[in-house]
Amino acid sequence: MLRMSLLAAVAVIGVSATAQSTEIYKDYVPSKAVWNVTMVKVVPNRIDDYLGGLKQSWVSGCEISKKMGVLEDCSIFISETSAGGAFNVMLVQKFTSGAMMEPDEARYNTFMGEFRKGLEKAKQDELVQGYEEFRSFFGEMNLRRVEWK
Repeated sequence: MLRMSLLAAVAVIGVSATAQSTEIYKDYVPSKAVWNVTMVKVVPNRIDDYLGGLKQSWVSGCEISKKMGVLEDCSIFISETSAGGAFNVMLVQKFTSGAMMEPDEARYNTFMGEFRKGLEKAKQDELVQGYEEFRSFFGEMNLRRVEWK
């Protein structure tokens, strides 16, 4: 028994000795861009309805934000196994930098002015009406890519 414990201790020490630690700004830097990922659970037979609403609202907002230089890209991912797992839709926005996520009154007013031109208020409300019956938010994360030096 003592021999097994000794061998286990030696193995742990050997593995930890070979593992290299990394250090931020020395070995890698976080990207300036920030990916905002929202995970959503949608009732499987309502995914098409949800995507139709997103195309008219969320995608339009993304296009405006890209023109304004706030976002680099937007994507929607759906699971091929839509009934399995905690979420089955991901909404991903790539911000040009963390600074673009900060509140800014002028940028907000510009965005809302452009958004309202393309979609009247009554239509905005109609698009999201009933969403709470077939979708729920699982979570949201802001992520930065690791860029190795």
